[in-house]
Amino acid sequence: MNPQLLAQIRNPVVDNSLGTPGETGGGTAIGSLIGGIVGSIMIIATLLAMLFLIKGGISWITAGGDKTQLENARNTIIHAIIGLIIIASVWAIMNIVGPFLGLTFPDFTLPAIQ
Repeated sequence: MNPQLLAQIRNPVVDNSLGTPGETGGGTAIGSLIGGIVGSIMIIATLLAMLFLIKGGISWITAGGDKTQLENARNTIIHAIIGLIIIASVWAIMNIVGPFLGLTFPDFTLPAIQ
């Protein structure tokens, strides 16, 4: 086993185009998979937060003056906005702090020991 690729999972079945150039077995395939999963989670979380925001708005409109329904709608909207703020914060941290640590998303590669 090549010690410089110690931190990367190697799979001889994976196509070489997914791996480190000149090496066999897709050395960066797992990093690409992790980057894709992180990006997908961010997209899904944003869509869910937007759906809850729309649901809260519709509940607010259809409350008809009922205080409990208005309160539930307001709480749904507040929680959706907090969720969007958290998602935006995670995205900002990934894009601001990530390059300082040598991590780029979604092209995430696991560091190798050189």
